[in-house]
Amino acid sequence: MIHVVEDYIPLNPYSRPGLKLKAKRGIVMHYTASPGASARNISQYFAGLAHQNVSKGTKARYASAHFSVDRTSIYCSLPDDEVAYHCGSKTYTEEALKKLGSYPNNSTVGIEMCIEKDGSIHEDTFNRVVDLAVYLIQQRGFPEIFFTHKEVVGWKECPLPWIKEPEQYERFKQDVHKKLNSLVEHTVTEDDEMNQVLNYAEWAWRELNQYIGDAYKDQIIHEQAWVEKVRKRALTYGELLMLKVIIDERRRKGNGKPSQSD
Repeated sequence: MIHVVEDYIPLNPYSRPGLKLKAKRGIVMHYTASPGASARNISQYFAGLAHQNVSKGTKARYASAHFSVDRTSIYCSLPDDEVAYHCGSKTYTEEALKKLGSYPNNSTVGIEMCIEKDGSIHEDTFNRVVDLAVYLIQQRGFPEIFFTHKEVVGWKECPLPWIKEPEQYERFKQDVHKKLNSLVEHTVTEDDEMNQVLNYAEWAWRELNQYIGDAYKDQIIHEQAWVEKVRKRALTYGELLMLKVIIDERRRKGNGKPSQSD
């Protein structure tokens, strides 16, 4: 499980309008363009935009992203189901309009990657961003659809390290895909194990036969099929777990009433 620092910026017109996303259609990747700045620094910068003084005719700046990531931390500046101003533009690419809609800020989550003093993305930051993307897809309902900022608007060189080295962007997408697949395989493996017949030694089967047999004689369970399954060495891990819960609970309550479970 990833650790995310909630550092929500106050509601304000410039960096957190408080609007809900209209859909979850993709994840947009950015870089901070501030060498050496931490994820906390970036989050505080977005918060600071709330205090702009535009009464003197200065041009207001609208900017924010949901997450900022550095080598050691992930900062969340606003909830991932709210609109952030991370990829607004007067024009958008054809692919962005097709997949993200006419205003991509309404349907995407934005991730800012912090860069080192030399302008590179550290491997620890890279790996942390992979984990964050997996979390957003698996836990938060975003699709496995990625855009760089440049792929959304067409004109901005962001994230610059990946514009210069597009193979790193491809590696990122591949790593996310591999992690998602490994999580699915792990879940399937656990399910398969629950359906496997118990691999017990003979003495353990004898003990289990006594345990299930006694429960049947005491009318704690009411289906002789369970007794037969144990005698035939055909009981699965999942079935044993279910039976143990039923038997122990009914013995605790002194209740032998049948249920649909057995």
